[in-house]
Amino acid sequence: MGGNIIFDERSTIDGQLYKYDEVLHNRINKYTGDGRTIVIYFSINDDRTTTSFGLNDAYQILGKDSPFRYNRIEDFPLLGFSPLQPEDTQASTTTVRNYNLQGEAFVIPGTVQPKENDFFIVRQINMNHLFRVSAVGQDGLNTDGSYKISYELFSTNPQEIEWVYKQTVSKFKTDLQTIGGNDLTPVIGVEDYEHRSRLIRMINDMVDNYIARFYDKRHNCLIYRGNGEAIFDPCGNKFMAKHGLLINDNAYGNIVLNEDKLRMHDIAFLYEKSPFKWIERDAPLRYLDTFKYHMMDSYNFVNSSFPQYGDNDIQVMIPNDPWCDTPYCETYFPNDIANILANENDCQCAPSCQCKCCAKVKCCCCHYKQERFTYVQLIHDFIHGKLKSIKDLSLYTGDQLFDNGIVSSKEIYLWTPIIIYIIKQVLLMKE
Repeated sequence: MGGNIIFDERSTIDGQLYKYDEVLHNRINKYTGDGRTIVIYFSINDDRTTTSFGLNDAYQILGKDSPFRYNRIEDFPLLGFSPLQPEDTQASTTTVRNYNLQGEAFVIPGTVQPKENDFFIVRQINMNHLFRVSAVGQDGLNTDGSYKISYELFSTNPQEIEWVYKQTVSKFKTDLQTIGGNDLTPVIGVEDYEHRSRLIRMINDMVDNYIARFYDKRHNCLIYRGNGEAIFDPCGNKFMAKHGLLINDNAYGNIVLNEDKLRMHDIAFLYEKSPFKWIERDAPLRYLDTFKYHMMDSYNFVNSSFPQYGDNDIQVMIPNDPWCDTPYCETYFPNDIANILANENDCQCAPSCQCKCCAKVKCCCCHYKQERFTYVQLIHDFIHGKLKSIKDLSLYTGDQLFDNGIVSSKEIYLWTPIIIYIIKQVLLMKE
Protein backbone atom coordinates (compact mmCIF):
# COMPACT_ATOMS: atom_id res chain seq x y z
CA MET A 1 0.00 0.00 0.00
CA GLY A 2 2.86 2.31 0.78
CA GLY A 3 4.06 1.85 -2.78
CA ASN A 4 0.69 2.99 -4.07
CA ILE A 5 0.89 6.16 -2.05
CA ILE A 6 4.36 6.98 -3.33
CA PHE A 7 3.22 6.32 -6.87
CA ASP A 8 0.17 8.48 -6.38
CA GLU A 9 2.10 11.49 -5.11
CA ARG A 10 4.96 11.14 -7.57
CA SER A 11 2.64 10.70 -10.53
CA THR A 12 0.71 13.74 -9.38
CA ILE A 13 3.83 15.90 -9.38
CA ASP A 14 5.24 14.46 -12.60
CA GLY A 15 1.90 14.83 -14.31
CA GLN A 16 1.71 18.50 -13.39
CA LEU A 17 5.30 19.56 -14.08
CA TYR A 18 4.37 20.51 -17.61
CA LYS A 19 2.31 23.37 -16.18
CA TYR A 20 5.44 24.95 -14.74
CA ASP A 21 7.29 24.31 -17.99
CA GLU A 22 4.46 25.97 -19.88
CA VAL A 23 4.66 29.02 -17.63
CA LEU A 24 8.40 29.28 -18.09
CA HIS A 25 8.09 29.18 -21.85
CA ASN A 26 5.01 31.36 -22.13
CA ARG A 27 6.28 34.20 -19.99
CA ILE A 28 8.90 36.74 -20.83
CA ASN A 29 11.63 34.20 -20.00
CA LYS A 30 11.46 32.95 -23.58
CA TYR A 31 12.22 36.46 -24.87
CA THR A 32 15.34 37.14 -22.84
CA GLY A 33 17.77 35.65 -25.37
CA ASP A 34 18.05 38.85 -27.41
CA GLY A 35 18.27 41.11 -24.39
CA ARG A 36 15.64 43.61 -23.32
CA THR A 37 15.84 47.38 -23.41
CA ILE A 38 13.24 49.18 -21.33
CA VAL A 39 11.88 52.30 -23.00
CA ILE A 40 9.10 54.84 -22.71
CA TYR A 41 7.04 54.02 -25.79
CA PHE A 42 4.63 56.44 -27.47
CA SER A 43 2.07 54.52 -29.52
CA ILE A 44 -0.22 56.38 -31.91
CA ASN A 45 -3.75 56.65 -30.53
CA ASP A 46 -5.90 55.90 -33.57
CA ASP A 47 -9.10 57.22 -32.01
CA ARG A 48 -7.64 60.64 -31.25
CA THR A 49 -5.51 60.88 -34.41
CA THR A 50 -8.37 61.64 -36.75
CA THR A 51 -6.81 63.31 -39.81
CA SER A 52 -6.33 61.20 -42.93
CA PHE A 53 -3.22 61.96 -44.91
CA GLY A 54 -3.00 61.94 -48.67
CA LEU A 55 0.12 61.00 -50.54
CA ASN A 56 1.10 64.62 -51.09
CA ASP A 57 0.09 65.96 -47.69
CA ALA A 58 2.78 67.60 -45.62
CA TYR A 59 2.24 67.48 -41.90
CA GLN A 60 4.10 68.11 -38.69
CA ILE A 61 4.76 64.95 -36.67
CA LEU A 62 5.47 66.78 -33.41
CA GLY A 63 4.41 70.32 -32.67
CA LYS A 64 1.36 72.50 -32.23
CA ASP A 65 0.07 71.70 -35.74
CA SER A 66 0.58 67.95 -35.46
CA PRO A 67 -2.54 65.78 -35.83
CA PHE A 68 -0.89 62.89 -33.96
CA ARG A 69 -1.93 61.87 -30.46
CA TYR A 70 -0.14 59.22 -28.45
CA ASN A 71 -0.54 56.66 -25.72
CA ARG A 72 2.42 56.83 -23.39
CA ILE A 73 3.55 53.39 -22.18
CA GLU A 74 6.02 53.16 -19.30
CA ASP A 75 8.48 50.24 -18.87
CA PHE A 76 7.99 48.96 -22.40
CA PRO A 77 10.52 46.27 -23.49
CA LEU A 78 12.17 46.20 -26.90
CA LEU A 79 14.21 43.18 -27.96
CA GLY A 80 17.45 43.21 -29.90
CA PHE A 81 17.97 46.95 -29.48
CA SER A 82 21.58 47.72 -30.33
CA PRO A 83 23.34 49.54 -27.48
CA LEU A 84 24.46 53.03 -28.41
CA GLN A 85 28.21 53.37 -28.46
CA PRO A 86 29.98 56.51 -27.16
CA GLU A 87 31.01 57.52 -30.64
CA ASP A 88 27.38 57.35 -31.73
CA THR A 89 26.20 59.62 -28.94
CA GLN A 90 28.66 62.46 -29.47
CA ALA A 91 26.39 64.10 -31.99
CA SER A 92 23.47 63.72 -29.58
CA THR A 93 24.79 66.39 -27.25
CA THR A 94 23.67 69.04 -29.73
CA THR A 95 20.16 70.09 -30.64
CA VAL A 96 20.62 68.87 -34.22
CA ARG A 97 18.91 65.76 -35.48
CA ASN A 98 21.27 62.96 -36.38
CA TYR A 99 19.57 60.69 -38.89
CA ASN A 100 22.68 58.49 -39.10
CA LEU A 101 21.80 56.93 -35.76
CA GLN A 102 19.41 54.13 -36.65
CA GLY A 103 18.80 50.46 -36.16
CA GLU A 104 16.28 47.67 -35.72
CA ALA A 105 14.48 46.09 -32.79
CA PHE A 106 11.63 43.67 -32.09
CA VAL A 107 8.29 44.24 -30.36
CA ILE A 108 7.04 41.35 -28.24
CA PRO A 109 3.70 39.94 -29.46
CA GLY A 110 0.67 40.67 -27.33
CA THR A 111 1.91 44.10 -26.22
CA VAL A 112 1.22 46.76 -28.89
CA GLN A 113 1.01 46.82 -32.65
CA PRO A 114 3.76 49.25 -33.66
CA LYS A 115 3.09 51.86 -36.30
CA GLU A 116 5.22 54.18 -38.36
CA ASN A 117 5.72 57.48 -36.51
CA ASP A 118 5.53 55.88 -33.11
CA PHE A 119 8.25 57.17 -30.78
CA PHE A 120 10.28 55.86 -27.89
CA ILE A 121 12.83 57.15 -25.39
CA VAL A 122 15.53 54.85 -24.06
CA ARG A 123 15.59 55.16 -20.29
CA GLN A 124 19.16 53.91 -19.88
CA ILE A 125 20.54 56.84 -21.85
CA ASN A 126 21.33 59.85 -19.67
CA MET A 127 21.01 62.28 -22.56
CA ASN A 128 17.87 63.24 -24.49
CA HIS A 129 17.25 60.73 -27.27
CA LEU A 130 13.88 60.53 -29.02
CA PHE A 131 13.65 57.76 -31.59
CA ARG A 132 11.02 57.51 -34.33
CA VAL A 133 9.73 54.24 -35.74
CA SER A 134 10.43 54.58 -39.46
CA ALA A 135 9.18 51.19 -40.68
CA VAL A 136 7.26 48.19 -39.33
CA GLY A 137 7.32 44.63 -40.60
CA GLN A 138 6.40 41.16 -39.46
CA ASP A 139 9.28 39.11 -38.10
CA GLY A 140 9.51 36.33 -40.66
CA LEU A 141 11.76 34.14 -38.51
CA ASN A 142 9.29 33.86 -35.63
CA THR A 143 5.79 32.41 -35.79
CA ASP A 144 4.57 34.05 -32.58
CA GLY A 145 3.55 37.35 -34.16
CA SER A 146 6.61 39.45 -33.32
CA TYR A 147 7.01 42.79 -35.08
CA LYS A 148 10.30 44.06 -36.45
CA ILE A 149 10.70 47.80 -36.35
CA SER A 150 13.26 50.09 -37.90
CA TYR A 151 14.04 53.22 -35.94
CA GLU A 152 16.05 56.40 -36.34
CA LEU A 153 17.08 59.17 -34.00
CA PHE A 154 14.45 61.88 -34.41
CA SER A 155 15.65 64.59 -32.06
CA THR A 156 17.82 65.44 -29.08
CA ASN A 157 16.25 68.86 -28.56
CA PRO A 158 14.51 68.92 -25.14
CA GLN A 159 11.96 71.48 -26.32
CA GLU A 160 11.03 69.38 -29.31
CA ILE A 161 10.94 66.19 -27.25
CA GLU A 162 8.54 67.92 -24.87
CA TRP A 163 5.92 67.89 -27.63
CA VAL A 164 5.58 64.11 -27.55
CA TYR A 165 4.54 64.43 -23.92
CA LYS A 166 2.14 67.28 -24.75
CA GLN A 167 0.55 65.14 -27.46
CA THR A 168 0.00 62.26 -25.04
CA VAL A 169 -3.67 61.57 -24.32
CA SER A 170 -3.47 58.34 -22.28
CA LYS A 171 -0.97 56.82 -19.88
CA PHE A 172 -0.25 53.11 -19.66
CA LYS A 173 2.17 50.86 -17.86
CA THR A 174 3.73 47.56 -18.90
CA ASP A 175 3.39 44.70 -16.44
CA LEU A 176 6.60 42.83 -17.24
CA GLN A 177 5.50 39.77 -15.26
CA THR A 178 2.60 39.11 -17.63
CA ILE A 179 4.48 39.42 -20.93
CA GLY A 180 4.57 36.22 -22.95
CA GLY A 181 1.53 34.72 -21.27
CA ASN A 182 -1.93 34.11 -22.61
CA ASP A 183 -3.84 35.49 -19.67
CA LEU A 184 -3.35 39.02 -18.35
CA THR A 185 -2.99 42.06 -20.61
CA PRO A 186 0.63 43.31 -20.40
CA VAL A 187 -0.10 46.92 -21.37
CA ILE A 188 -2.70 48.39 -19.05
CA GLY A 189 -3.83 51.83 -17.89
CA VAL A 190 -1.88 53.20 -14.93
CA GLU A 191 -4.89 53.25 -12.58
CA ASP A 192 -6.02 49.80 -13.72
CA TYR A 193 -2.47 48.51 -13.19
CA GLU A 194 -2.52 49.63 -9.57
CA HIS A 195 -5.97 48.16 -9.00
CA ARG A 196 -5.06 44.89 -10.71
CA SER A 197 -1.85 44.59 -8.70
CA ARG A 198 -3.81 44.99 -5.47
CA LEU A 199 -6.38 42.44 -6.64
CA ILE A 200 -3.62 39.93 -7.40
CA ARG A 201 -2.14 40.50 -3.94
CA MET A 202 -5.60 39.94 -2.47
CA ILE A 203 -5.97 36.67 -4.38
CA ASN A 204 -2.57 35.49 -3.15
CA ASP A 205 -3.56 36.35 0.41
CA MET A 206 -6.82 34.46 -0.02
CA VAL A 207 -4.97 31.42 -1.33
CA ASP A 208 -2.49 31.55 1.56
CA ASN A 209 -5.33 31.85 4.07
CA TYR A 210 -7.29 29.02 2.43
CA ILE A 211 -4.26 26.72 2.45
CA ALA A 212 -3.43 27.58 6.06
CA ARG A 213 -6.95 26.64 7.13
CA PHE A 214 -7.63 23.53 5.10
CA TYR A 215 -4.53 22.02 3.50
CA ASP A 216 -3.66 18.50 4.65
CA LYS A 217 -0.04 17.77 3.78
CA ARG A 218 -0.35 14.02 4.33
CA HIS A 219 -3.10 13.67 1.75
CA ASN A 220 -2.11 16.64 -0.45
CA CYS A 221 -5.62 18.02 -0.57
CA LEU A 222 -7.93 20.50 1.15
CA ILE A 223 -10.04 19.10 3.99
CA TYR A 224 -12.55 20.94 6.14
CA ARG A 225 -12.29 20.05 9.83
CA GLY A 226 -14.68 21.64 12.29
CA ASN A 227 -17.72 21.04 14.47
CA GLY A 228 -16.77 17.39 14.76
CA GLU A 229 -16.69 16.96 10.98
CA ALA A 230 -13.95 16.17 8.49
CA ILE A 231 -15.07 16.76 4.89
CA PHE A 232 -13.37 16.40 1.52
CA ASP A 233 -14.93 17.79 -1.67
CA PRO A 234 -13.59 15.83 -4.68
CA CYS A 235 -15.31 18.14 -7.19
CA GLY A 236 -13.91 21.25 -5.53
CA ASN A 237 -10.51 19.55 -5.54
CA LYS A 238 -10.83 18.79 -9.26
CA PHE A 239 -11.93 22.38 -9.91
CA MET A 240 -8.93 23.86 -8.09
CA ALA A 241 -6.49 21.47 -9.76
CA LYS A 242 -7.99 21.97 -13.21
CA HIS A 243 -7.63 25.76 -13.09
CA GLY A 244 -4.50 25.97 -10.94
CA LEU A 245 -6.32 28.18 -8.43
CA LEU A 246 -3.69 27.63 -5.75
CA ILE A 247 -0.77 28.34 -8.09
CA ASN A 248 1.13 31.60 -7.70
CA ASP A 249 3.45 32.16 -10.66
CA ASN A 250 5.80 34.29 -8.58
CA ALA A 251 6.08 31.98 -5.57
CA TYR A 252 8.00 28.85 -4.72
CA GLY A 253 6.57 25.75 -3.08
CA ASN A 254 3.25 25.84 -4.90
CA ILE A 255 0.73 23.14 -4.04
CA VAL A 256 -0.18 21.01 -7.06
CA LEU A 257 -3.36 19.01 -6.57
CA ASN A 258 -4.34 15.74 -8.23
CA GLU A 259 -7.56 16.22 -10.19
CA ASP A 260 -8.71 12.68 -9.41
CA LYS A 261 -7.60 12.38 -5.81
CA LEU A 262 -9.95 9.47 -5.04
CA ARG A 263 -9.41 7.63 -8.33
CA MET A 264 -13.15 7.62 -8.93
CA HIS A 265 -14.33 6.09 -12.19
CA ASP A 266 -17.31 8.46 -12.34
CA ILE A 267 -15.65 11.68 -11.20
CA ALA A 268 -16.34 13.35 -14.58
CA PHE A 269 -20.04 12.49 -14.34
CA LEU A 270 -20.30 13.72 -10.75
CA TYR A 271 -18.44 16.90 -11.66
CA GLU A 272 -21.17 17.73 -14.18
CA LYS A 273 -23.66 17.98 -11.28
CA SER A 274 -21.47 20.28 -9.20
CA PRO A 275 -21.64 24.07 -8.89
CA PHE A 276 -18.10 24.20 -10.23
CA LYS A 277 -19.13 22.96 -13.67
CA TRP A 278 -21.99 25.46 -13.57
CA ILE A 279 -19.55 28.28 -12.83
CA GLU A 280 -17.30 27.13 -15.70
CA ARG A 281 -20.30 27.49 -18.01
CA ASP A 282 -20.56 31.16 -16.95
CA ALA A 283 -23.24 30.34 -14.36
CA PRO A 284 -26.42 30.37 -16.50
CA LEU A 285 -29.27 31.62 -14.34
CA ARG A 286 -31.72 28.98 -15.56
CA TYR A 287 -29.53 26.29 -13.99
CA LEU A 288 -29.02 28.07 -10.67
CA ASP A 289 -29.72 25.69 -7.82
CA THR A 290 -28.76 25.03 -4.23
CA PHE A 291 -26.64 22.13 -5.62
CA LYS A 292 -27.30 19.16 -3.39
CA TYR A 293 -24.84 16.56 -2.19
CA HIS A 294 -24.62 13.69 0.29
CA MET A 295 -21.76 12.18 2.28
CA MET A 296 -19.90 8.91 1.85
CA ASP A 297 -17.34 7.42 4.20
CA SER A 298 -13.78 7.71 2.93
CA TYR A 299 -13.04 4.02 3.52
CA ASN A 300 -15.21 3.28 0.47
CA PHE A 301 -12.48 4.79 -1.71
CA VAL A 302 -9.90 2.06 -1.31
CA ASN A 303 -7.50 3.48 -3.91
CA SER A 304 -7.16 6.81 -2.15
CA SER A 305 -4.73 7.74 0.60
CA PHE A 306 -7.53 8.14 3.19
CA PRO A 307 -8.01 4.45 4.08
CA GLN A 308 -4.35 3.70 3.51
CA TYR A 309 -3.48 6.10 6.32
CA GLY A 310 -6.42 4.96 8.41
CA ASP A 311 -8.25 8.31 8.17
CA ASN A 312 -11.68 6.74 7.90
CA ASP A 313 -13.41 9.60 9.72
CA ILE A 314 -13.27 11.81 6.61
CA GLN A 315 -16.58 12.27 4.81
CA VAL A 316 -16.57 12.64 1.02
CA MET A 317 -19.05 14.99 -0.66
CA ILE A 318 -20.93 13.36 -3.56
CA PRO A 319 -23.12 15.62 -5.76
CA ASN A 320 -26.79 14.70 -6.10
CA ASP A 321 -29.43 15.49 -8.68
CA PRO A 322 -31.21 18.81 -8.03
CA TRP A 323 -34.55 17.09 -7.40
CA CYS A 324 -33.16 15.08 -4.49
CA ASP A 325 -35.52 15.58 -1.52
CA THR A 326 -34.26 12.95 0.89
CA PRO A 327 -33.18 14.03 4.39
CA TYR A 328 -29.54 13.14 3.81
CA CYS A 329 -29.18 15.69 0.98
CA GLU A 330 -27.31 18.87 1.95
CA THR A 331 -26.74 22.01 -0.13
CA TYR A 332 -23.73 24.00 -1.34
CA PHE A 333 -25.81 27.18 -1.24
CA PRO A 334 -28.42 27.62 1.51
CA ASN A 335 -31.90 28.56 0.29
CA ASP A 336 -31.53 32.18 1.37
CA ILE A 337 -28.28 32.52 -0.56
CA ALA A 338 -29.82 30.86 -3.63
CA ASN A 339 -32.70 33.37 -3.43
CA ILE A 340 -30.27 36.28 -3.29
CA LEU A 341 -28.30 34.93 -6.24
CA ALA A 342 -31.48 34.45 -8.27
CA ASN A 343 -32.66 38.04 -7.70
CA GLU A 344 -31.21 40.27 -10.41
CA ASN A 345 -31.48 43.36 -8.20
CA ASP A 346 -29.15 41.93 -5.53
CA CYS A 347 -31.55 42.32 -2.61
CA GLN A 348 -28.66 42.41 -0.13
CA CYS A 349 -28.56 46.17 -0.53
CA ALA A 350 -32.28 46.67 0.20
CA PRO A 351 -33.71 47.26 3.70
CA SER A 352 -35.15 44.11 5.21
CA CYS A 353 -38.71 45.38 4.82
CA GLN A 354 -38.14 45.76 1.06
CA CYS A 355 -36.10 42.60 0.59
CA LYS A 356 -37.73 40.35 -1.98
CA CYS A 357 -36.42 37.33 -0.11
CA CYS A 358 -38.66 38.26 2.82
CA ALA A 359 -41.68 37.50 0.67
CA LYS A 360 -40.37 33.95 0.33
CA VAL A 361 -39.01 33.49 3.84
CA LYS A 362 -41.36 34.49 6.68
CA CYS A 363 -38.60 34.91 9.25
CA CYS A 364 -36.14 37.38 7.76
CA CYS A 365 -33.40 37.03 10.35
CA CYS A 366 -30.53 35.53 8.35
CA HIS A 367 -27.32 37.53 8.49
CA TYR A 368 -27.02 37.45 4.71
CA LYS A 369 -30.03 39.77 4.46
CA GLN A 370 -28.82 42.13 7.16
CA GLU A 371 -25.55 43.17 5.56
CA ARG A 372 -24.12 43.48 2.08
CA PHE A 373 -21.27 41.00 1.66
CA THR A 374 -19.00 41.54 -1.32
CA TYR A 375 -18.28 37.82 -1.72
CA VAL A 376 -22.01 37.09 -2.12
CA GLN A 377 -22.34 40.12 -4.39
CA LEU A 378 -19.40 38.84 -6.46
CA ILE A 379 -21.12 35.52 -7.21
CA HIS A 380 -24.42 37.33 -7.79
CA ASP A 381 -22.93 39.83 -10.25
CA PHE A 382 -21.07 37.08 -12.11
CA ILE A 383 -24.33 35.17 -12.61
CA HIS A 384 -26.13 38.26 -13.91
CA GLY A 385 -23.29 39.45 -16.16
CA LYS A 386 -22.55 42.61 -14.19
CA LEU A 387 -18.80 42.10 -13.93
CA LYS A 388 -17.51 43.93 -17.00
CA SER A 389 -14.02 44.94 -15.89
CA ILE A 390 -11.65 44.85 -12.94
CA LYS A 391 -13.18 48.14 -11.77
CA ASP A 392 -16.21 46.09 -10.72
CA LEU A 393 -14.13 44.02 -8.28
CA SER A 394 -13.84 44.97 -4.63
CA LEU A 395 -10.51 44.95 -2.81
CA TYR A 396 -12.27 43.90 0.39
CA THR A 397 -13.70 40.57 -0.75
CA GLY A 398 -10.98 38.54 0.94
CA ASP A 399 -11.22 40.48 4.19
CA GLN A 400 -14.98 40.07 4.41
CA LEU A 401 -14.77 36.38 3.63
CA PHE A 402 -11.98 35.34 5.97
CA ASP A 403 -12.11 37.93 8.74
CA ASN A 404 -15.85 37.88 9.25
CA GLY A 405 -16.86 35.86 12.32
CA ILE A 406 -20.37 35.37 10.94
CA VAL A 407 -19.29 33.24 7.98
CA SER A 408 -18.82 29.60 8.90
CA SER A 409 -15.58 27.82 8.09
CA LYS A 410 -17.53 25.28 6.09
CA GLU A 411 -18.91 28.00 3.81
CA ILE A 412 -15.40 29.39 3.40
CA TYR A 413 -14.21 25.91 2.44
CA LEU A 414 -16.96 25.45 -0.15
CA TRP A 415 -17.16 28.94 -1.66
CA THR A 416 -13.58 30.24 -1.75
CA PRO A 417 -12.54 28.29 -4.90
CA ILE A 418 -15.54 29.72 -6.76
CA ILE A 419 -14.78 33.26 -5.58
CA ILE A 420 -11.10 33.04 -6.57
CA TYR A 421 -12.07 31.61 -9.96
CA ILE A 422 -14.50 34.47 -10.65
CA ILE A 423 -11.94 37.12 -9.74
CA LYS A 424 -9.35 35.51 -11.99
CA GLN A 425 -11.85 35.33 -14.86
CA VAL A 426 -12.60 39.03 -14.56
CA LEU A 427 -8.88 39.79 -14.53
CA LEU A 428 -8.68 38.13 -17.95
CA MET A 429 -11.27 40.44 -19.50
CA LYS A 430 -10.00 42.73 -22.24
CA GLU A 431 -11.44 46.24 -22.18
